[in-house]
Amino acid sequence: MCGPISEDTRELLEVITLLIPPVFYILALEGKKTRFLYTVGLVFHLGAFVLRGVLLGWVPLTEKHDNLIFMSFVTALVYYYYLRKEEFEGMHIIGLPMVGILSLLPLGYRTLNSVGPFIGTIWFYLHIFFFFSAMAFFFVSAIVGVFGIYTGKPLYERHQYQTGLYGWAMLSFSMLFGSIWFYLAYGTYWLWTSKELWSTITWFFVGLYLHARMLRFMQGRPAMALGVMCLMAILFTYFGIGPGKIIQSPPTQF
Repeated sequence: MCGPISEDTRELLEVITLLIPPVFYILALEGKKTRFLYTVGLVFHLGAFVLRGVLLGWVPLTEKHDNLIFMSFVTALVYYYYLRKEEFEGMHIIGLPMVGILSLLPLGYRTLNSVGPFIGTIWFYLHIFFFFSAMAFFFVSAIVGVFGIYTGKPLYERHQYQTGLYGWAMLSFSMLFGSIWFYLAYGTYWLWTSKELWSTITWFFVGLYLHARMLRFMQGRPAMALGVMCLMAILFTYFGIGPGKIIQSPPTQF
């Protein structure tokens, strides 16, 4: 019988599975077999996430490496909607490379094979699930918006708004479930830390975009530019705030 997998073998296996999806996402630019190649990449991407869960023995949504695998997979899954539509064919020149780059992002973070005492609850996993799903929708919304700014077509502005609206709804659920988890873990729904404040600012900023685009002078490229900034806001909230970051905040594992 085979013994347990060594730590080095586990890490090598995880790296290999993360390197395969972006290859197929980039190959999908070839044109003739775009959907097929992209679907193969999605299958391998899902396999990387499932493999991580099998090796850990629990749902892999507890730290940056695993959360970014999930986020990049959801981004690729949402982008598949636009891959199926012929009117968005020109957008793939920036969309497919972006999806490929995102799928490599988890490699920049080390894996943690332990679960903190405060995160073993369904509310935490719901919080993380919706937060990184929201980030994925904002990524796709930004891709649509950037290409829309280039072309100036109203079609892209409308779809950017719709995708961003889904992201905002998921961000709302994330904050709701996060407050419940926070109460169970720390005895309060809210603390005046930079992370909580910037999460709230991001939520209001996206809400501002969703309403501002209805103003006549904001329609078209100005609205699309503001929509792209929503992605920047949520990225800053996640990557720019924490110990040793641009804005200091108490440490978190995820």
